[in-house]
Amino acid sequence: IRDRDISSLYLIADVLVTDYSSVFFDYAILKRPIYFFMYDLDTYRDELRGFYLDIYHDLPGDVIESEDELIQKIFSEKFDYNRLQIFNEQFNNHEDGNASKRVIEILLK
Repeated sequence: IRDRDISSLYLIADVLVTDYSSVFFDYAILKRPIYFFMYDLDTYRDELRGFYLDIYHDLPGDVIESEDELIQKIFSEKFDYNRLQIFNEQFNNHEDGNASKRVIEILLK
């Protein structure tokens, strides 16, 4: 889906499976499961780009390196919502449905 706005798909998706994309920041506010399918993790980390976050501690979902593990995680329905909440408190703490109200209040000052 290169060069397309995928944000409308977030609303109909029960789960997000992503790799190294930043789409998880937007999807996280929906408070739905997120899995990071990083089948080429060693190459990406060691040879290509690396990470700006601790992927095992800071991401709002599990890092998964195989298709079998991904399928198992999705069907187990045992997602760590507490981890997602902690992520949202740290990175999406202004996403409370009142952004427009705050902007208006600032403009009217």
